[in-house]
Amino acid sequence: MDSKPGEGRILVVSDEVSAPLFKSVGLTVREASDQKKVIEAVEQAFREYSDISLIIVLKHLVEDEDDLRKKLEKYGVTLLILPSKWAKAEPINVDKLLAKALGFG
Repeated sequence: MDSKPGEGRILVVSDEVSAPLFKSVGLTVREASDQKKVIEAVEQAFREYSDISLIIVLKHLVEDEDDLRKKLEKYGVTLLILPSKWAKAEPINVDKLLAKALGFG
């Protein structure tokens, strides 16, 4: 990458309803309707830009988070999956999160 650590473009992969919100704050946005389209959108963005340091994907576009992370790890950037209005809510297990944060889980 051409950018310094901590600097770079933020790429958001969003649905067409949410995209204008991210565009309005100046982020680079690609639209997708499912996980396959998310991967295609990311690959296209990396062909256009060399300074992407963070990818944000809306959760309802992700069918298999582990698979998505494996396919995008080749880019060496941080992947953040944000919950959205349309994402299925998952219960939070505080004990599991705490154990993971402490290195036990």
